[in-house]
This record gives sequence, C-alpha cells and structure tokens, in this order.
Amino acid sequence: MRLCHFAFCGLLVSIPLLSCAQSTAAPTDEAPAYRFYVGVGAYSSQHEHWGRRDGLPFTSPIQLTLGYQLRPRLALQVSGVSAATEGGIAGFVPQANGTLLPYSRTYGNRSTSLSALGRYTLTRTLAHRLQVDGLGGLTLHHYSYDGTGSYPDTNAPGGFGTYDQQSRNTDVLLTGGASVRYRLSAHLEAVADGMVSTSLRALRDITPAGALGLRYNFGHR
Repeated sequence: MRLCHFAFCGLLVSIPLLSCAQSTAAPTDEAPAYRFYVGVGAYSSQHEHWGRRDGLPFTSPIQLTLGYQLRPRLALQVSGVSAATEGGIAGFVPQANGTLLPYSRTYGNRSTSLSALGRYTLTRTLAHRLQVDGLGGLTLHHYSYDGTGSYPDTNAPGGFGTYDQQSRNTDVLLTGGASVRYRLSAHLEAVADGMVSTSLRALRDITPAGALGLRYNFGHR
C-alpha cells in the first residue's frame, strides 16, 4: 500500500490515545467559531491514485472540500477529487514469414469521486488545538475508459483489425472514517483524514483512502 494508506492505518490506531490525552490536557485558548470551511489536500485511493503497479502513468490527485458548521460539534461537508491518465503505445509484431507489422493503441482513464459526509467532533474539549472527528456518509464514484487501437489481422480487410472501446460505471459507496485536526492559527488547521468505502452493491469490497492537507475557516457566527 502507498504511504498515505500506512498513514491512514496509523491514524486509526492513534485515535484512542489522542482522545485520552485531550481529556486531561489544559486548553490553550478558546476555539474560534466559524460557519464555513474550505480545504485542500493530497489524496490517495485505489480509485483515483494510479501508478506503475497499475501499468499507468503516476497521478497525484488533489481533494477539495467545502463544509458548513451546523453546531459546535457537527458539520456537513462535500468533497471532490478527480484523476485522469491517457497515453498510447506503438510497435511491431513479428509474423511467421519474418516480416514486422505495426500495431498501436491509445487509452484514457478518468475516475471522479464526490462525497457528502457528516463530521462529528469526538474530543471532549472543543478549545483544544488538537481535535479528533468521526466521518460518515455517501460517496458517488464515476469511472470511464476510452481506448482505440489497430493490430495485424489476416482475416480483416487490408490485413489489419481495429477496435474502439468505451466503458462507463457509476457507483454509490458507503463511506466512514476518522480525522485529526490541529489548529495552526485562528483560521487555519492541518487535517489528516482516513476513510474506508464500500459499494452498496457489494458490501464485502472495501477501499481505503486518505487525505492530508489544510483547512481554512471563515464566516464568524
């Protein structure tokens, strides 16, 4: 698994320790109260993060988040992330008579996820700089593939066959996880999220994901 997934596992293991530490530590100052927040972070998931292991160009997806604070402990947020790869290969295929005939193919992959999650603060004292949240909600995931190619085929007119493939898939996922936030200033927080998702069509299939970034709070209550 990628580094972000190891960080996700460490995050889940550390939650009980963080909660206990927060229950006894003295607050540093009062927590500012804001209505909205926006976030940006580096994101990793099997859905949007490809690389050599998949035989595709490396991608580094960025997740964007917009949230609204309903109550001091409860917020609703929507997040979006998208990744795409495209390319092509070409070469020659040796034939039985010793000749070389050309082949080529192009491909394009795109994966997009939109999440609507509730965020509930678990830390006992909201004034602490370090906060632990629980996350839960739904994710809409869409994947598309487009590919074309030509290859030697003695049964095809002109001795070459061609193909043009497209596939589209949209799925709804049940998503849950945990988050750790550290308040850097009155408006800015560092945030690490760890989540798992499963398709409502196949609950046994689990996909982990993680995000590490910054969150900006604004709109005084």
